[in-house]
Amino acid sequence: MDNTIPQILSELEMYAEKNNVPIIRGPERELLLKAASLTGPEGPKKILEIGTAIGYSALMMAEKFPKAEIDTLEIDETRHTMAETVMRRAGVSERVRCHLGDAADVLKTLKGPYDFLYLDGPKGQYLRELKEIEPKLSKNAVIAADNVLFRGLVKSNGPVPHRYRTLVMRLRDYISYVEEKYDTHIYEEGDGLSVSVPKGMT
Repeated sequence: MDNTIPQILSELEMYAEKNNVPIIRGPERELLLKAASLTGPEGPKKILEIGTAIGYSALMMAEKFPKAEIDTLEIDETRHTMAETVMRRAGVSERVRCHLGDAADVLKTLKGPYDFLYLDGPKGQYLRELKEIEPKLSKNAVIAADNVLFRGLVKSNGPVPHRYRTLVMRLRDYISYVEEKYDTHIYEEGDGLSVSVPKGMT
């Protein structure tokens, strides 16, 4: 069995497509790595990810930044277990720590400072989670959040289907917050990836 990281990532891509597991879309993968690289010449030293799923993006970042420590959170036990297996196969489990549980509980147990934050869990919780994590971010931390445009509805002036209304409102609140407090750019590839850096950093 080939246990190299590129091979494992390829397997995860096929698994995700076959089993309808959400992983970061192709166009956004390079954007995410570029965002993390903004933290400094050697990239981030400590990364926090909310929304492990099957471990694809955490493993991708572990490969790109071989000195980084990563804490990644997942509420689904099956996906968490798969992600742990993935990290062991890839030989990175000592520096990629997979945490099982609700972010609201797990975040209280983690210590920073984190210099890269990737939000990819429940979209309606982004703002609450960011506010809880902010005290644990380093001075020049970079924040990325996936799916912030949610099917184009977040920036749309048209009617929002009732079942998505709360989610869309919360994502709009998140965007307003990071645009006011940080220098924020939203890349519209995929479903919208926002990248926020401290004001004046770029």
